[in-house]
Amino acid sequence: MRIYGISIDSPEHNRAMIDKLLLPFDLLSDPEGETAIKPFGLWDDAGRISKPALVLTDRQGVVRYLYEGRDFADRPKDEVVLGALPDG
Repeated sequence: MRIYGISIDSPEHNRAMIDKLLLPFDLLSDPEGETAIKPFGLWDDAGRISKPALVLTDRQGVVRYLYEGRDFADRPKDEVVLGALPDG
């Protein structure tokens, strides 16, 4: 299993965030939301930003779990996410 974060920020900004927060995963850059954000319906047109969300896909790219948060701090409970994993 691999974990990635996706943001509209530049690769340089994402690298700085990884270093600052000591994130144990990579952050990918999708500045216009075309590659990964809009296809999942997670683009906020008014703010021209990504909505906060968690998306779990399988190796074939099929969405197995999608959580759209109200704000950056709104996250699903760990047990819900773990239960959505193939071996969960």
